[in-house]
Amino acid sequence: MSVVKQMKNKKSLNNLRDCVKEALEKGSQRGYEFKTMRHAIIAELVRLGYSSAEIKDKLREWNQKCEKVLPPNEQRRQLLDYVNWAIKHKCKIGCKGLEDFCIGEDKCSFLREKILFNRKAVETLPFDLDEAKRFLETRYRADAYLMISILSVLRKHQIDKGTGEVIFIGVRTIASLIIDSHRNTLCGPMDIHRKIQDLVSEGMLGIVSKGQKGTFGNRLANGYKFLAWRPPQSNSDIPPPSRTDSIDANNSGEPNIT
Repeated sequence: MSVVKQMKNKKSLNNLRDCVKEALEKGSQRGYEFKTMRHAIIAELVRLGYSSAEIKDKLREWNQKCEKVLPPNEQRRQLLDYVNWAIKHKCKIGCKGLEDFCIGEDKCSFLREKILFNRKAVETLPFDLDEAKRFLETRYRADAYLMISILSVLRKHQIDKGTGEVIFIGVRTIASLIIDSHRNTLCGPMDIHRKIQDLVSEGMLGIVSKGQKGTFGNRLANGYKFLAWRPPQSNSDIPPPSRTDSIDANNSGEPNIT
C-alpha cells in the first residue's frame, strides 16, 4: 500500500511498524519480548489514533496468541491498566527501542515507506558541474581538486539523503566523506572551511542557515545551497582569487579565521 493511501486510512494496521504488526498477529513470548511488545503495541496504536477502548480490545486479542495466555486478573493488571498508564504518560517508542526485534531494514516496509515519504524532492543543480570544474581548475590550479571534491560531496549528500534545497552538514563530515571517497586525499576541517569560503566568494555556494545540527554528533553545521553560478565569458574576465575566510563562529559553529 502506498504512503498516500495509508495516510488516508491512518488507523489501518498496515501503518504499524513491521515488527509490531508481526507480534500483534502472531503473539509474543513471555518476559522481555512480551513487555517490550506490550509497550510498542500501545504506543503504535496511539500513534494511529486508536482510542483506549480499542487498544484494550487489540491487547485482549494479542494476549490469546501469546506463549502463555494471561488469566483475567493478570490481563487486567498487566495489559489493561498499563494502557491507562501509557496513555497518561504519552509513551512512545521508535526503531531503536525495537532493534532486538527488527525484521531487517531491507525487509521493513514501514521503514522504506517512511524514508520515501520524508525524502524531499532532489533539487536540480543550478549550474553545470563540469563547467564549474573547468573554471576552478583554470583559476585555482592545484587547489581546485579539493573545491571540486566539496561540490561533489555536497551534491551526493543532497541526493542520497534527500535534503532538498538546503544541505545541513558539518565541515568534519565533509572532510570524512572526501577522505572516504578519495583514499589518497588528506584534508582537515580547516582546509574544507577555507575552500568553502572560496566557493561562496565565487557564487557557487551560499550559506543560508547557520548553527543547525548536522551529521557529525552534536556539532553545529551550516546549511548550504547551490547558487545559480555562471562562468565568466572569457579568461580575461576571471579576476584573481580573493578569500573571505572570516565567519561568525558564534552563529555558525564553524571556525573563525582571520
